[in-house]
Amino acid sequence: MSSHNRKQHARCSLDGLITRFAGSLADSSDPFWRLIHSVRSASRLLEPFPERGRTDPARTEWILYACRRMANFCHRWQHPPEVWTAPVANPFVQYRSLVSHLFDRYPVPAFMASAWLCQDLEQWQRDLYLHLAAGYGIRQANLPTSFRITKSAACYFMQAPDDLCPAKALRWSHVRSLGGDERLARLLVSSTILGAMTEDEVFWESVIRYLILNEPISAEDVVAIVGFIHQQRFQSAEIVCGLGRGTQPLQPEFTLQGRTLMSLRQHMANWRTEPWAIPYVFVPPTPCWEKTAINPFRSSTGDLLWSIDEMLTSKDLLAEAHFMRHCVASYIPACSRRQTSIWSMQVQKGERRSRVLTIEVVPTTRTIRQAKGKRNSPPCRPAMEMLRQWAYREGLKFEGIH
Repeated sequence: MSSHNRKQHARCSLDGLITRFAGSLADSSDPFWRLIHSVRSASRLLEPFPERGRTDPARTEWILYACRRMANFCHRWQHPPEVWTAPVANPFVQYRSLVSHLFDRYPVPAFMASAWLCQDLEQWQRDLYLHLAAGYGIRQANLPTSFRITKSAACYFMQAPDDLCPAKALRWSHVRSLGGDERLARLLVSSTILGAMTEDEVFWESVIRYLILNEPISAEDVVAIVGFIHQQRFQSAEIVCGLGRGTQPLQPEFTLQGRTLMSLRQHMANWRTEPWAIPYVFVPPTPCWEKTAINPFRSSTGDLLWSIDEMLTSKDLLAEAHFMRHCVASYIPACSRRQTSIWSMQVQKGERRSRVLTIEVVPTTRTIRQAKGKRNSPPCRPAMEMLRQWAYREGLKFEGIH
């Protein structure tokens, strides 16, 4: 295809795209066409730039999305688009000039212009632009965040970098107002989940204060700490450690209170090296299985209630692996085929229940093959006594356990 034909094809593609955008509008169709004609006559924002026979979306579709949204708010226009004059500058500066021409009664931070661009940005960001353009302060705006916008944060917000979207600018100004430097603020909004609104802003403010208190911290450490905390406190165990781990977070009550930076790093390092922390991707053919003919066990000694119960689902074994910190989850295939059975010994005192032993019993021979405590430690004396009582009641034999 010749250069002339490519340009012609790109121009036709762009015209078709504009027509489709206009067709999706109802009452704002006329304002949309006014914007399109004004942009075409005053700038090169909507000129086709062919790329492999197609219109370059970076130079066309983004301005069409913005025009469609701005047309829906034509009742808030301060000046008609026909009198707009584009500055001699790059496309984004020209676009920002157009937004300011249409809406601004008072100065609005440059980064706020992006609120009209992206298709996935929420409506509150455009509402915030109109709120600021009308001369109101950000502290009076209706924002989807639970953290308080202080006077300091409001001042920093108006100075946020031009390349941030409104949501990231809110976080950037929040970090700066708490005492964080530009490096930390930029890192948190660009490389962690704190670039968006979170599930528990009160808790995350404590994390931000912790990072500020312990600066300087390397960029890798900051990203790793935020990611680790998010995994442990908020993400489902199935997301963190694989299917079957359970729907609840691993440490929903995780806190940084009383932790030094060294102890936190040690905790993170230990967690990564535990067998139960390794993502488990095996999905068993049967998530549950039939119980054996062996009966469970109950016994009371003083204020302690001892129990031994068979685990009959993959989730049971994965939970046992998590709390006992060993690799019993690897026995899921054998359990599902009924080649072996896994039992959990627990002890309850008052309202507190603790796991004590993980026990393997071969059902066909009624043999206790293994009994392991946390981190594969040997059974303690009271647990071994309970195990012997259960074995005597059920006629179980020991194999290599004394």
